[in-house]
Amino acid sequence: MIRSLLASLVLILSLTNLCAQSMPFDMAPERPAPAVVPEASEGVAQPAAEAPSALPKEFRRGLLPSGDLSLRGENASRSWIIHLTEQQAAAPVRLHLGYSNAVVVAPEASRLQVLLNDATVIETSIRSAEGVTNLEAEIPSGLLRAGRNEFSLRVNQRHRTDCTIQSTYELWTTIKAAQTFLTSTDENSQKLSTVDDLRTIAPDPTGKATIAIVAPGMARGDIGADIMKLAQAIALHVPLPDLNYVVEAAPSSAQDNASLFVFLGTNEELEPLGINLRTKGEDGPVAGFTERRGGAPTFVISGRSRSEWLSALDQLLAPVDRVAGTQRQALVTETWQTPNAPMIYGARELTFSELGVQSQQFSGRRFTTGFQFAIPADYYADSYGEAKILLDAAYAPNVLPGSLVNVYINGSIAVSMPLNETRGALLKQVPIRLTTRHFKPGLNEVAIVADLASAEDEACLAVAGPGDEPRFAIFSTSRFVVPAFARIGQRPNLAALGGTGYPFGQSKDHVPIFLERNDAASLSVTADLLARMAISAGRAFPVTFTNSIDATRDRDAIFVGSISAIPSTVLGQVNVSEESRSFWGTSHGRAPGGADATQIDAEAWRRQMEQSTWMSEIDDWLQRTFDLNLRSLRFAPLSEAAFVPSQPAQVLLAQGSNPARNGVWTLVTAPDSAMLRDGVNALTRLPNWNQLSGRLATLDTDLQTISALPVTSQSFIETQPFSVGNFRLIIANWLSANILSYSLVLVGACTLLGIATSMLLSRLGRRN
Repeated sequence: MIRSLLASLVLILSLTNLCAQSMPFDMAPERPAPAVVPEASEGVAQPAAEAPSALPKEFRRGLLPSGDLSLRGENASRSWIIHLTEQQAAAPVRLHLGYSNAVVVAPEASRLQVLLNDATVIETSIRSAEGVTNLEAEIPSGLLRAGRNEFSLRVNQRHRTDCTIQSTYELWTTIKAAQTFLTSTDENSQKLSTVDDLRTIAPDPTGKATIAIVAPGMARGDIGADIMKLAQAIALHVPLPDLNYVVEAAPSSAQDNASLFVFLGTNEELEPLGINLRTKGEDGPVAGFTERRGGAPTFVISGRSRSEWLSALDQLLAPVDRVAGTQRQALVTETWQTPNAPMIYGARELTFSELGVQSQQFSGRRFTTGFQFAIPADYYADSYGEAKILLDAAYAPNVLPGSLVNVYINGSIAVSMPLNETRGALLKQVPIRLTTRHFKPGLNEVAIVADLASAEDEACLAVAGPGDEPRFAIFSTSRFVVPAFARIGQRPNLAALGGTGYPFGQSKDHVPIFLERNDAASLSVTADLLARMAISAGRAFPVTFTNSIDATRDRDAIFVGSISAIPSTVLGQVNVSEESRSFWGTSHGRAPGGADATQIDAEAWRRQMEQSTWMSEIDDWLQRTFDLNLRSLRFAPLSEAAFVPSQPAQVLLAQGSNPARNGVWTLVTAPDSAMLRDGVNALTRLPNWNQLSGRLATLDTDLQTISALPVTSQSFIETQPFSVGNFRLIIANWLSANILSYSLVLVGACTLLGIATSMLLSRLGRRN
């Protein structure tokens, strides 16, 4: 009996000791995978569902501005600004990041670095070829700041087996938006309070930020202009690459995934929707946050009357607006790329340091860096002018002659500079001349790429590692030099519309907008359009809605609607064929009564083949051989047939002079309202919007392919006070764009010179 009791006692003591020792080993990483608990939930014994109220709600803030981000090549980096509230910056925060990479990336020689406010938070080898790897790190206390915080990603990648320059194109690392975010368990991090906190709104993992506007007073015909003013104000506070507005009179399922709810109306109108400001003692104009709705931040513009909430709307807009006609120093890009693009209005020199390019050295085969700048809407030097990069750089003796430094402007190669020294060289202010033909109004991107071949690469004895001797260095003392250029407004000019919102962004008067219907769907489309224009222009512009064509005859105006609802006068002014009403709709499966879709498809092929004539072949040959085109070989502007959209086109954007020829009409249309909604939402995404050019552009049904028609007949509008220097530059660019006219002027000048010389000589000397 005693022996049995002793055995039981020994067993109880051993179990007690085992339980006491289980906790220190509970965090061991060697635990089997099924038993691992996510880090945010470690230490919680019961499932979250058993006691949800005991756990603070997790704050999660997405970090990527445009969905998944791919970093390509041997070296790549990207930086942008994220905004945080005071509570979010002060709270304990963890950084989560998910990534994957190409299988050819050598993990032992490739690194990924994540920085916040120039401090390294994560640095690791790149080894996620078989799937997505999730990384986590605690943000050091005091590193985050209330307001602006710079988030940076950098990669250095090397190929596993190949040593050629071509192989560097196979290297990529993709940062996954759905797995990249900040988290905190501090419940105060969820709260937004001031208008400045609007900047903390982040897009969803696809890169889209949906702004749900709820305006119960939409039954009144005059509220549409106020909704457009609100949409522009929100866009200037939240200038993200992809904004999607959903306007409704009451909350709907279409707004379920909103990043931000905005309620607009009087106190009386908002009370039935659960927004009761009177119980909180709110009196007078209100512009601020209230309790969250459906998990999304909720912002309210309200007052006891319409005049009061209009005053609140003015208060919301004031901090981010600017007076029409004033110059801005930079085009704001920091929400997707830093630094902001400096605005260049004339002759100017900028160091690489001012443009965000720091001194750096490189040991690989293909080095890439770049910068961005902006130019105004009235830029007119696309046929005449030359900018320069004064390059400070160096390359090592093992770099073979024939290596190149290539400069790309807006994706098009501008110049190649060979590196021919056999013993390396130190380059000091070496000029690289860039034609300005690739410049465009608004944002411009310059990429500098050095292709560096070496004898070691040809032997390919080993993959280059991060400890290799540097082959190339570039210094921040390099300079970008832009000469004086001609400035005069041109219309039509979709590049100016996309880049700077011209001409509407400079308007002091109300811009008339013609809508097919003044309903929620049409207002949502128009809000998308005007929000993107406001971001491009850097200011909001007043609008008014009209159903009268006569009211817009002598004004800059915007027309939005399906092709069947657009007046014939508008189609004629923007040079779009009346046949588009039947042909375009039929090409998308809606043949009009009695029409045979097969016959109309054959008509589409006929039109397409007619466009590929011997004239286009000559134009291609001139472009390849002499870098000319038929448009430049003309004495006067050519007439052009009315445009008929092709079958793949989902949405069309076109410009033309108004009937009074003192302004521009802008048309946005599609085969039907559903295609218009999806098409405009895709068109206003930053990558598509920046491709606008010419007089007419279409976006295909893949929502990525932009096709543009160049301007053949253009009118000019004076935007600068008259000066001889600017007039000379205007004439120089016009003659360069019209070579035959230039040749005729040159021949005429030579003839006059010859006649004058002959007359002068005839009066001199002795006659026989």
